[in-house]
Amino acid sequence: RGFPRDEGDVMYDDLDTRMDSTLCLARRSAGTRREYLRGARQFLAFTGDKPEAELCEDDVRAWLHHLVEERKVAATTQKMATAAVKFLFARVLGRPEELAGIPMPKIPEPLPVVLSHEDLLALFDKEPVLLKRTAMVCAYGAGLRVSEVCELQTSDLDAERGILHVRHGKGDKARITALTQTLLAQLRGYWRRTRPVGPWLFPGRTEAGHIGREALQKAYRDAARNAGLREPGTFHSLRHSTATHLLECGVDLRVIQVLMGHKRLETTTRYTKVRGDLIAAMPDLLGQLKQPRS
Repeated sequence: RGFPRDEGDVMYDDLDTRMDSTLCLARRSAGTRREYLRGARQFLAFTGDKPEAELCEDDVRAWLHHLVEERKVAATTQKMATAAVKFLFARVLGRPEELAGIPMPKIPEPLPVVLSHEDLLALFDKEPVLLKRTAMVCAYGAGLRVSEVCELQTSDLDAERGILHVRHGKGDKARITALTQTLLAQLRGYWRRTRPVGPWLFPGRTEAGHIGREALQKAYRDAARNAGLREPGTFHSLRHSTATHLLECGVDLRVIQVLMGHKRLETTTRYTKVRGDLIAAMPDLLGQLKQPRS
């Protein structure tokens, strides 16, 4: 779809280019830009050659019904697709009111999978590649998301202050988290054996030059399967385990909120639901009664 503008204005070849430009100028994170562009492209492919001015709410509803009822996508995928097309209409087409009646789907919130200390040791033991094993250790030791691990640079490690800098967290927000002595020793051992070239702590085959998220996620799945974990979870379970274990060690919720980079304290407090020590320490109410008839 070509859209010539008045002389002197920037010329854009199609909606795709304008969408990418708007996301860039809005300073959306690389992950958001990638997912929103994917959603917009899928929507435009679904509508065919329909002109820009004729795109409407009915087209969006038809596409979302296609995703939900025919492709059977997960609620999270539906939510991302809805957000992408709402951005397209509001910020690129300049018609924010057009999709006001389309709701964002409700996302089920299951309890996070938390690995025990034994599970973590078994998981790390089953990853044969030093780089990937160290990346998983780093994710747990510092409570990092997979994208944050991938984009770590050697300059992000402040050994003297015991701090690890996360330059591009969720929403492209920077934060600092703890670089413990044990994690630092692990990273130094990895560095001495691999001597990674360039700025990235974990180099790989992505266009940027660092390891890709898919590579680490696959490494986690394979290691979890080989370790025979009863509840393997995903790579993100390493981060869930960090927050829960910090709580079990008595670290204040607000400190954990800062370390994990949670925007809302409510996000952090959900880890109290899986604190095994609190659950195990619950009083035996039945035992305080006279024993019922068996």
